[in-house]
Amino acid sequence: MQSLNTLFETRQANSHSDLNARYEALIQAQPKLRRRNAADLLAVAEAQLLEAQCGLSSLRLDNRFAEMIYDFPQLGYLMTLTRNDSAVHERKGIYDNVSINGPMGLVITQDRKIDLRIIISRWHAGFAVLEQTPKGPRYSLQFFDNTGDAIQKIYLQPESDLQAYQTLLEKHLTVKPDTLVLAAQHDEQTYLTDAEVDSVSLKRDWRDMRNVHQFFGLLKKHQVSRLQAFRLVGEPLAQRFDASRLEGLLDDIAKSDLSIMCFVGNRGNIQIHTGPINIVRSMGPWLNILDDEFNLHLLTSNIDSAWLVRKPSADGDITSLELYDGAGETIAQFFGQREEGNPENTTWRHFAERLLEAETNLEVEA
Repeated sequence: MQSLNTLFETRQANSHSDLNARYEALIQAQPKLRRRNAADLLAVAEAQLLEAQCGLSSLRLDNRFAEMIYDFPQLGYLMTLTRNDSAVHERKGIYDNVSINGPMGLVITQDRKIDLRIIISRWHAGFAVLEQTPKGPRYSLQFFDNTGDAIQKIYLQPESDLQAYQTLLEKHLTVKPDTLVLAAQHDEQTYLTDAEVDSVSLKRDWRDMRNVHQFFGLLKKHQVSRLQAFRLVGEPLAQRFDASRLEGLLDDIAKSDLSIMCFVGNRGNIQIHTGPINIVRSMGPWLNILDDEFNLHLLTSNIDSAWLVRKPSADGDITSLELYDGAGETIAQFFGQREEGNPENTTWRHFAERLLEAETNLEVEA
């Protein structure tokens, strides 16, 4: 059996392409530039940089994504990364308890270390990637949507099973991969204007919810975006807060034993952390959680609005803190940890509602 490195070497693409030359020049000028940002500067999709072997060695995988995901538990301990334009969510653990039904998939391990909601119908291309780093070779699996934006990246750790990784590659490699074809942009979802929405009915249906998962159906029924719904139902169901206060909130939570849930997603995957947090630190425009098995990186300069949202359920109101960018896309959401059938943790609710109290005090002082 050939070695793992040899497997990558025998499938090298043309490293002398114009894109590769432009990438190398850019990295020479900005050595710390991340590949996603380099793709933006080069006006290409990130997946195209992998296809052209820019700064790495990559292998195209087939599109049997569901079958592949069922093989991930064999890799052992790993790190899974899900991001959007404004947030990066990294979680370490072992894939387990995989369940896939048609276009949707779930991964919810018993220890909740790996907790994913996967929209497989939006997965378009996958790569096995080898990068040479000062600490040695770094192996990963990276998946992209039809515009070449990253959906999920899985990085092997020192404890991971390299033999299982090689077996997975040999099972899913494309012998003669087709040219990567990408769409220019995502399909735009259309909504009613505020004036066209029956806001009285929207508010009534919101108050009649018995499960937070009914919220998606509510948005679809009324043909509104999340931010439209927030604006139209108003207080106390949805209230804006000052996003600059988020760091203080996370600091306070880190000093407590409160267990929270943090959601970050994109078009093809939602990744969830459940548990306490410990280290909160700002670095430039980034607000970070830097724990051993969970990292969160929030680009605070991209936060256009922040909301405290209350959704009714059979167990009482469920409170979330939600961050949105200027295009109305969800950046991240925070909840208190809660088991279905139990009321919300009152400590979490107290922490969240303090953001509104501080906002009110500011208005009074002004």
